[in-house]
Amino acid sequence: MHFGSKKDIFRFIMRIATWGAMIIFVVANAARFFEESTATDARALEVEYWRPVFFAVSIAALVLGCLHGLFRAYLVPADCERTKARRILRIIFICILVALNSVMSFYLIELINNPWINYLQPIHILLGCGITLFFYLFFVFMTNSVSVGMLIGNIFFIVWAMVNYFVLEFRAIPFQWIDIASIRTAMNVAGSYSLHLTWQMVTAIACCTFACGFFLHEGIYHIFKKWPLKIVSRGIGIAVALVFWIAVFKTDLLADTGIWLRDWHPQYTYKLFGMESGFLAFMKATFPTAPEGYSAEKVEEIEEKAMADSSVEDDASLTVPDNIIVIMNESFSDFKVYPALGTSEEIMPFVDSLTENTQKGSLLVSVIGGTTANTEYEFLTGNSCLLSPTTVVYNSYIKQDQYSMARILKEQGYTAVALHPYLSNGWNRQIVYPRMGFDSFISLSDFSDDEKSYLRGYMTDEADYKKLIKIVESKEEGEKLFLFNVTMQNHGEYENEKFKSTVSIIGYNGESKAAMEQYESLIRISDAALKDLIAYFEEHTEEKTLICFFGDHQPAVTDEFLSYATGKEEDELTFEDQQLKYTTKYLFWANYDIPEKSGETLSANYLGERLLSLTGLERSEYQKYLENQRNEYAPAINAYGYLDTDGTMHSFETEDLTGVEWLDSYKYLIYNELTGGSARNASFFGAGDAG
Repeated sequence: MHFGSKKDIFRFIMRIATWGAMIIFVVANAARFFEESTATDARALEVEYWRPVFFAVSIAALVLGCLHGLFRAYLVPADCERTKARRILRIIFICILVALNSVMSFYLIELINNPWINYLQPIHILLGCGITLFFYLFFVFMTNSVSVGMLIGNIFFIVWAMVNYFVLEFRAIPFQWIDIASIRTAMNVAGSYSLHLTWQMVTAIACCTFACGFFLHEGIYHIFKKWPLKIVSRGIGIAVALVFWIAVFKTDLLADTGIWLRDWHPQYTYKLFGMESGFLAFMKATFPTAPEGYSAEKVEEIEEKAMADSSVEDDASLTVPDNIIVIMNESFSDFKVYPALGTSEEIMPFVDSLTENTQKGSLLVSVIGGTTANTEYEFLTGNSCLLSPTTVVYNSYIKQDQYSMARILKEQGYTAVALHPYLSNGWNRQIVYPRMGFDSFISLSDFSDDEKSYLRGYMTDEADYKKLIKIVESKEEGEKLFLFNVTMQNHGEYENEKFKSTVSIIGYNGESKAAMEQYESLIRISDAALKDLIAYFEEHTEEKTLICFFGDHQPAVTDEFLSYATGKEEDELTFEDQQLKYTTKYLFWANYDIPEKSGETLSANYLGERLLSLTGLERSEYQKYLENQRNEYAPAINAYGYLDTDGTMHSFETEDLTGVEWLDSYKYLIYNELTGGSARNASFFGAGDAG
């Protein structure tokens, strides 16, 4: 080994220090490889058994990376690759290593994210490695550099894998294409989550560092050095991307390998077929297409028939409320839907006690652990997300004014106000709410310092409701108010060390215990805040006030917790069991007489029409259509299936529902309202001149 200058000595020290730091990083996280496993999945335990081996592999990879760097820098003669034969052999060698790196990246991604990694079918392993290779070729040719392209690719895949892991950890649904459009919303709440490295991540980081170091040490920074050929390189990169796009999105390649989507449990698709394949399959499903058989003429026929045949009438003799208040409470749900779950305390004693002037029951929604905006959309429009289960409607489709509860009530003299005690840009609300017809949007920036009160970093329901009351009290005399309030207190995550849980979950000691106990404790606090709010309108105002309260989704529920809560093993869970994860709570309450009812299951798309049916107000023909649909065919429906009038749950995925007339008609109306623009029928979707 020869050092020709101080610069050579400095480079040598930096190489040793860099690789040494990475070895120290792995050693510092050694406990993750040897501590007792928290995994409960039998298939995951098969991988957990090999943790010490992966620790050794991580150390070995870094040592080899260091030795390779020293070898390339100080022991390889400068002219060793000048002969044509050696250059050809080196090119072949590098091509093989690029392919091997693709295989390694695929397995590292699955190691981080997939407890069923050992059960992937050969065809899906081959597909996943091929997808990874396409990405690497794109990066290499677009940068015109093997070293730089492989560096970017390795970092890209490790970041993608870790993002998917953390998204899945926080909300029980893996990272999907729709989340990219929601990055701003995700960043708004990211600070409340704590990130923890796993032994799989440490292994992946070590192996990724080895691969990056290897290609950097090889020093292939220019595939072509002349400008015309550099342009050719970029052209090849674009061609690779185009071939990839056509193969994945314009053919049935993914379906032909056996990939199918479990929309209501996307992680299952990722487990069976691999993270990359699952991501792309769901991405393909997000592009909006008209339902099969759709036409403007069919929509017109459906509307005319519905208006001619409808037996639903508005009851003008009912009380017209001065205030209609809708509270969509963050993550509010009743875990009593799970038959095997027990708690040390009553979770919602006040809600359970409400009977007078109250209607309440279970609510079927289309999301879990996040994507609050889709439940908002279903409530405000009456449109189910069954056409877009993998899309955030607010981010992707609301490009024009929409018919909504806000517009229908504005036409009948109400001021429409949206209230959300958080950042206004979440889920694109500051743009969507005006398109929904709201007159104003009150967000966190509109709260004074003395109005703010936080729990785990989020505004409490108590503080939120005090602001709500101020809005009601400050309106002009005789003004009628529609207030749509989205709360924040119960937002995930649920392992905040400063918050002390007051509820214990009985008979459960799994990995989600602390989180679920904290969640249940928060729901108790929400229940108490709702009690105070209802007491205010019951005791301190003479204005007729109707309140609709419901949860937007359940918190992230792991398969392991679901097995405990249902009393079934994961592979025994039916579609009906999985639908329990999409069940929250709703109630209607008024400070005047309304019909009382308990135990009825509804879905978010029906809440608006049910709310107006309790008033003497006019409903749109579409809302009357929804009441007919609810009474005759499907009392509850979400993006994945529906409950029929006999109490049977039907799955859109596993049942052939082609030709079911009411379902096709509903799809056509949803698509028309969402995309029809000025061609939509105002007399059908709006009330009076609404729209």
